[in-house]
Amino acid sequence: MNTTTKTPPRKPGQPLQGRPPEPRQARKAGAARRGRPVRPLRPAPLPPKPAGPAAVPARPRAAGVAGDHHAAGRPATSRTPFILLLLGLLGGGLVCLLVINTTLAAASYRIENLQRGNAAATQQVQDLQQQVASEQSPGSIEQRAVKLGMRPQQVLNFVDLKTGRRYTMPSQAQGAAAVPGYTP
Repeated sequence: MNTTTKTPPRKPGQPLQGRPPEPRQARKAGAARRGRPVRPLRPAPLPPKPAGPAAVPARPRAAGVAGDHHAAGRPATSRTPFILLLLGLLGGGLVCLLVINTTLAAASYRIENLQRGNAAATQQVQDLQQQVASEQSPGSIEQRAVKLGMRPQQVLNFVDLKTGRRYTMPSQAQGAAAVPGYTP
């Protein structure tokens, strides 16, 4: 019958034999039974140490020591996603501030243009109102009438609407004004 046993994976410093090493007492007893002299065991050679700052061995930390980020069985996590999140938030905030600042500047420019246009329109309205007021004066109306060839009428004609009669009077009356329908 062929029985095979699986050997556990080899640990550093373990010999490449098919069976695990025996404890020290058992080896000494086995060597003494076979009649061989017992030799003391030598420690396994240490790997060469690298040069530079990595040559300083790291101290093992006790669990629960202040500053220990991997205590209580938590898996070691990278800080890179958190840093990228912060950088993304800061970048997004800066872009938002830039957009807001640009929008406010454009709105301010538009407001200034509208205010200038409003001031110009107000000035034009005031000029037109002044022009209308000056052209409504009797002296201005008389000057334009003379330019058009109109002359003042020497005899005034009045019509009485109740009776339908027509009255004529001179334009310049001596003494009291004679108005049709008025009886003193």
